[in-house]
Amino acid sequence: GFRKVVHIEQGGLVKPEKDDTEFQHPYFLRGQEHLLENIKRKVTSVSAIKSEDIKVRQDNVTKLLTDIQVMKGRQESMDSKLVAMK
Repeated sequence: GFRKVVHIEQGGLVKPEKDDTEFQHPYFLRGQEHLLENIKRKVTSVSAIKSEDIKVRQDNVTKLLTDIQVMKGRQESMDSKLVAMK
């Protein structure tokens, strides 16, 4: 739940210097240690990933592997032609 603070002078267009980056959270307050227990890390569950996304990724991997095989074939063909030319 921490959010980056963008100062008006910067207008969000200029990347702040490393030391100037500031974050805030409603439960992160000076002198209010009892509020710290309310700050939790966001957890992304595996079930949140759509099966459609997984299918798309598998299709992409399959296409990449096929493209690599085609490129290897072309490379081998070019190599043999170069050897013949020598």
